[in-house]
Amino acid sequence: MAFPMRKILVPIDGSTGATQAAAYAGELARLAHASVALLRVHSPEIYQLSVLSEIPPLTDFEYLEVMEKQMNDPDKDPAFASAQQALGTVDAGVSRHIVWGQPAEVICDFAREQAMDLIVIGSRGRSAFAALVLGSTSSQVLHHAPCAVTVVR
Repeated sequence: MAFPMRKILVPIDGSTGATQAAAYAGELARLAHASVALLRVHSPEIYQLSVLSEIPPLTDFEYLEVMEKQMNDPDKDPAFASAQQALGTVDAGVSRHIVWGQPAEVICDFAREQAMDLIVIGSRGRSAFAALVLGSTSSQVLHHAPCAVTVVR
């Protein structure tokens, strides 16, 4: 039985692991003539902590406007630039997506809704104890994904 691979999902977060996953997915996509979807998932809680440390205090309206501009434009997100560079040229095409929510849940939902054949996700390389206590996005995706998953170390 052949495994048709037409659509590959690569969740990205700007980390080294995500960049390595993009490079791996790029090789697979070229071999299989598959398209690649780069998915950036923003967790509102994490964003609030990071943006507040980088910009002066703003009114609620200004805060939302800054958040909208910085976080919803793939052209302004360095995670897309590094993933795209690592991915290289993919003949079947590359799409870029930004979604807000809890990363593992959003990744699995996106894969299901878009009928992805494979998820290629980076591993953060947490210690075994930290992964046991905290869990990891890649571990949660492995257990709940609607398709095959490759974790790149």
